[in-house]
Amino acid sequence: MTTYNVTLLVAGVDEEGLDDIYAATDGAATVEIGDRWTSTVGFDIEAGTFADAVLQAIDQIEQVPGLSVVRVEPDQLVWASEIADRVGRTRQSIDQLVKGQRGPGGFPAPVSGNVRNPLWRWADVEAWFAAYEHREIDTERPAVIGAVNGALEARRNLHVRPNPELAARLEALIGA
Repeated sequence: MTTYNVTLLVAGVDEEGLDDIYAATDGAATVEIGDRWTSTVGFDIEAGTFADAVLQAIDQIEQVPGLSVVRVEPDQLVWASEIADRVGRTRQSIDQLVKGQRGPGGFPAPVSGNVRNPLWRWADVEAWFAAYEHREIDTERPAVIGAVNGALEARRNLHVRPNPELAARLEALIGA
């Protein structure tokens, strides 16, 4: 078993429910109460794989009445400033890499956003940096976070507009 740190964005957290969160996580949680919609809950959890740790963490948090996990952090879509923070560079350095003014070129293309505020997929950026810096990367973590966050988003959308036919088709798609 390995100890993994899992951070979740959770809806429904308030100060009255903190004891329930601590009980559900055996006192291991660190809670940062955010705005009225979401808060951050992080804790270490022992599991065989990172995927097992994430799914177990979600189960533990969602055992608390009124709480639902919105997504696993860190978010996989990042702005240039977030890229700079994660790789320990300046925002200007990242801008030069994006524009091909430094580095080997071929920086990943943005996947969303607009011209002034593009968003990149972190897994793509991390793979690019790994190749640029000649180092190994953890391929499990971004794959798990992306898949789980996609499932959480699908679940949330189906709760807003229940559609049994769509739910069955999504289940078939995920099982494929």
